[in-house]
Amino acid sequence: MIGFPAGHYSRALLQALEFPVVLEKIAPYATCEPGATAVRALLPVLAVEDAEAELRLVDDASAYLQVGGEAAFGGVEHVGAAIDWAEKGASLSGTDLARIAHTEKSLSDAGSSIDRADEEARRFTRLTLTARTRADTRELVRALASAIDEEGAVLDAASAALAKLRRQRRTLHDEVREHLTRIVRNPATAKLLSEPIVTVRGGRYVVPVRAEVAGELAGVVHDQSASGNTVYVEPLAAVAANNRLRGIDVAEEREVARILSDLSAHVARYADALRANGALIIRLDSVFARARWALENHALRPQLSDERAVRINRGCHPLLAHKPVPLDAAVGESSDALILSGPNMGGKTVVLKTIGLFCLLAYAGVPLPAAPGTRIGRFDHIACIIGDEQSIADDISSFSAHLRALRAAYDRAGPRSLVLVDELGSGTEPGAGAALAQAFVEGVLARGGAAVVTTHYTQLKVFAASVERVTNASMLFDSESNQPSYVLAMGVPGQSLAFSLARSLRLDQSLISRAESLLGSEADKLERAFAQLSAESERWRLEREQLEREREGTRGLEAQLKRKLVAFERQRSDWDAASATALEKAVRSVREDVLAQAQRSAADSRRRGTAAAMRVEPQQLEAARAEMRRTLGLVEPTTPAPAPAAVRPGDRVTVRTLGRVGVVSEVYERDVLVSVGNMKTVVSPSDLELESGSGRDEAAGQIKRSSPGAVHAIASAKAQEAATTIDVRGMRVDEAVPLVDKALDDASLSGLASLRIVHGKGTGQLSKGIRDFLSGHVQVGHAAFAGDPDGGSGVTVVTLR
Repeated sequence: MIGFPAGHYSRALLQALEFPVVLEKIAPYATCEPGATAVRALLPVLAVEDAEAELRLVDDASAYLQVGGEAAFGGVEHVGAAIDWAEKGASLSGTDLARIAHTEKSLSDAGSSIDRADEEARRFTRLTLTARTRADTRELVRALASAIDEEGAVLDAASAALAKLRRQRRTLHDEVREHLTRIVRNPATAKLLSEPIVTVRGGRYVVPVRAEVAGELAGVVHDQSASGNTVYVEPLAAVAANNRLRGIDVAEEREVARILSDLSAHVARYADALRANGALIIRLDSVFARARWALENHALRPQLSDERAVRINRGCHPLLAHKPVPLDAAVGESSDALILSGPNMGGKTVVLKTIGLFCLLAYAGVPLPAAPGTRIGRFDHIACIIGDEQSIADDISSFSAHLRALRAAYDRAGPRSLVLVDELGSGTEPGAGAALAQAFVEGVLARGGAAVVTTHYTQLKVFAASVERVTNASMLFDSESNQPSYVLAMGVPGQSLAFSLARSLRLDQSLISRAESLLGSEADKLERAFAQLSAESERWRLEREQLEREREGTRGLEAQLKRKLVAFERQRSDWDAASATALEKAVRSVREDVLAQAQRSAADSRRRGTAAAMRVEPQQLEAARAEMRRTLGLVEPTTPAPAPAAVRPGDRVTVRTLGRVGVVSEVYERDVLVSVGNMKTVVSPSDLELESGSGRDEAAGQIKRSSPGAVHAIASAKAQEAATTIDVRGMRVDEAVPLVDKALDDASLSGLASLRIVHGKGTGQLSKGIRDFLSGHVQVGHAAFAGDPDGGSGVTVVTLR
């Protein structure tokens, strides 16, 4: 970013507001040293548009990080000097070339990652456009990658000549070592050696020979140990091979130098592109460092405006070590001057610094640790006067230094000025200091500027209460604990609390009383009024915070209930759809099974001339389907369910779901045990209907007995509806068994004595499977093959219990 022109924001101002200290805290969030250096070098910009663009870029980087993206430039170093040398015709080292290749690859990887994320989320437009400004250096990167490894060594693949030389070198190297190894292992020469090894001296292979017998091994001495006890000898038999090896080394060095020179010239052709990409990496790393810091410190992009105004919502100074109390402050909107008062150590100076620092950070492209609604206007000039600037060497007193700073600030004050002064007018006689302070504020306002000043002067507090567009503000103080609350109260003048503090420190009460009497009744009344206002402001603040917490809790509960309702509706919809699908599937399956069985039973009955074949009417299927829908709750019942019958043991009842008449055996708390034919079943009382001819008058509770003939007629009707024969020929065992089981149930409920199962002879597997199933069935009394005239082993006759 381009900083303010010289003279707009001085280094002294940046230091006074601790701007460099904040940047130093952000710098470690960069991933490379050039990026960290760029963070430390950030300066506020002059134009709102430039600052807004930078903040939105940081915003995009934060969004990218939040979806799992990353832009790491670890290992990237400054390569500008290397590029300059290449442009001047110098040959770069392999290490320099590797650094350039790594820098370009890091930028390419980051750009590709940002592109992919933006295609999916469409949330990082500015960041994507910025990353896409990288210059195309792919051809250079390919050339470097094919010739230089990550450590800067030249690869064999860099040229055919280099590959050939290195193959020759390896072959000759092995030959020389093998020759010297034979010397080392030869008993005749091994005794001459100080140790049995082959080593290198001066680029030539040698063996260590004891100095006293060096003349016994013919060769060339290349070195001597520090003790002089060992000399390193190149045997004559290895001289020729070593010479050839040395010649290959020289040729290899020349080829490597040629390759590095060619690659350096290639780098020079891309010099401008490489410089632009290097600057882009530094910029991106600086942006991502601020984004990481912002996410960790809950900082956000403030609203920037061209107005001369500042509003901070729940802002926190980024350098406070403890958990800070959020600050709410405004200047330049409804008031142009803020007169900030209150006890010492209450946080007045922190408020002053926070307002100034937020202006600098926002226009330097740094998100602010504050809540939404924070707005920073544009100031061409900010003056900050904090601390004691006396100089013994220059014979300047504290008050003189204070006056010089006030003069400098006032001389430059204008319509775009923000003047911040701590303890305005202090260091001299209080009456004169207060008058000077009021005059200074009036002068800044007359020039169109804005001011925030801290003071203990009552005169300034009265001035703020009586002049339009000048507002009192104070740091609230807990009178019970005598501790500051660090809460800024707008519109309320602060107390000095000198006497309260004196009492808490146990100063002699007589001294305090005398001081109060000297202060005068009017001043005492004013202090008491200030105290009352402060207490009232604190009470309203606490109540407002409580209401806000309750409102947030209500919003949370409302949101939770809405989420649960949506989830419930979705679950109910899914269940309805699944139930309807399952019902349709079950009905189709039952229809197909029943129709198939009916067709087989009808065919068997026609063959045998019986009238007991099963008949299935479409009306019956539809009735069953409607009942299933009603039971599953997919449709509302059209008529109310009948009231449960009042029954007792011995009553004859109709079981509605079975369509059978039975006798009540036992009555439980919720259910009734009913004997139906030769079986017993437990049903709900609501499923029973007391037989009108059962012998018990419902009104009087008298028992009546129905005639056996009526019961027999009902049972006979049910028996006619049941099939006496079931045909499962051609089915598998697992298909036939459920049908046989159902036929047994139907026959038992209908009071039949027997059931014929037609399974055919075939391989006998179906017959065996059915017989095995019947052998343990509770409703089967006996099962045997039919006689030869009735089907023999192809039919099993079951006698029911």
